[in-house]
Amino acid sequence: MTKKNERLTAISNELNENIIAVRGTLELAEASVSDGELQGLLLKAVERIDIIQRLTSEMLIALKNIFDKMEGKNST
Repeated sequence: MTKKNERLTAISNELNENIIAVRGTLELAEASVSDGELQGLLLKAVERIDIIQRLTSEMLIALKNIFDKMEGKNST
């Protein structure tokens, strides 16, 4: 597997992990009993969402690079 494929796989795995974590955090938030618990859970969810956004950007950049290379090969 090439380094780019390995990196895309790693990004995909990390995205999945964070999406599952956000879902679990939001489910816990729904069941929380105190404002303090709720605030802590929501902060964790926001942190995970920030990670998801960063990883999504990285994946889009990697995919753009792949498409650019494919386009370069097709035009020669």
